[in-house]
Amino acid sequence: MEFKISINQLASFAVVSDAKKRQIIKQQKNPPKILVNRYGLAKSTMKKTLANRGDLRSVLDGIEELKSRIPITDWQKNDRKVSIEAMERFILMKLPELLQNNPYIILDKPKVKSFFINGVEILVSPDLVIRMNIAGQDYIGAVKLHVSKSDIFEKEQSRYVSTCLYKYLELLHENEDVITSRSVLVSGYIC
Repeated sequence: MEFKISINQLASFAVVSDAKKRQIIKQQKNPPKILVNRYGLAKSTMKKTLANRGDLRSVLDGIEELKSRIPITDWQKNDRKVSIEAMERFILMKLPELLQNNPYIILDKPKVKSFFINGVEILVSPDLVIRMNIAGQDYIGAVKLHVSKSDIFEKEQSRYVSTCLYKYLELLHENEDVITSRSVLVSGYIC
């Protein structure tokens, strides 16, 4: 039997009650047939902003687009509300100095989206993979965006995600130096 869990579920699993852990395991054993991309517009505009060195135009346009939409279902209403809130919070965040002060390029999304630990597949699927040069040394890093109204990650959960991103990049790019959270940055995480 193959076991699989996403890094967001893994990060949640680390800090939730036993009842919630059982719910996560049940969901991972029987994943929904159709996965809906919640907050898709918000995430895509944030990725564009990061890829464009902090240019907020795409986020501002995304907010205006969502404000002009008339949601019909409760799901659409919630998605619109949370997406706008997330993008407004994103605008207030500063682009990390690392990304402001060092040249970087966005790499194509890797075909491999996961790695295995003790027979469990950890689905990472980073939003952005970045190659940058710091003082003449090339590094690889990743960004995973987390937009959620009800499951806002604390530091411990963000550390799980950063560790998984590090391990994923280390395996995928074994001949390159991975940026670590101690030296500079391993992941950008937006809650």
